[in-house]
Amino acid sequence: MRKDDILGLNFDLYPRQSFGAGDIVLGEGTETDRLLVVLSGRLGFGSASKPLGPGDVVKPIEFFGASHYAGMVRGRIAGEVAVLPRGAVRACLNAQGPMTWNLACALAIEALAATKEHA
Repeated sequence: MRKDDILGLNFDLYPRQSFGAGDIVLGEGTETDRLLVVLSGRLGFGSASKPLGPGDVVKPIEFFGASHYAGMVRGRIAGEVAVLPRGAVRACLNAQGPMTWNLACALAIEALAATKEHA
C-alpha cells in the first residue's frame, strides 16, 4: 500500500517520528491505533524482507485487520515517518465512500485469516 491510497490526508498536519538505522520504529504488540507512512529513509521487518521506502505504508493489513501489530519494524537507513491516528484514516476513507473503511477492514481480516491457515 502506498500513501496515494490514503487520499485527502495532509501528512504535514500529523506528528512525525524520526528514526536511525537499527532503531525500533514499531514494536512487537503495539496497538494498531496509528498508521505509519514512510516519508524518508528505509524500514524493514527482518533481514529477508523487502525494505519500505518513501511513500510506503507500514503494515496496512495489520492496521485494518488486527488490534496489535505483529513483529517489529526497524530503521534500515535513517529517516522519518508520519504517524496518522486511526480516526483520521477512518474519516478519510469514509469520506471516499460510506463503506470504504468497512471494506478495507473486512479484506484485511480475511487476508490475516488466510495467512494463518497457511502457516
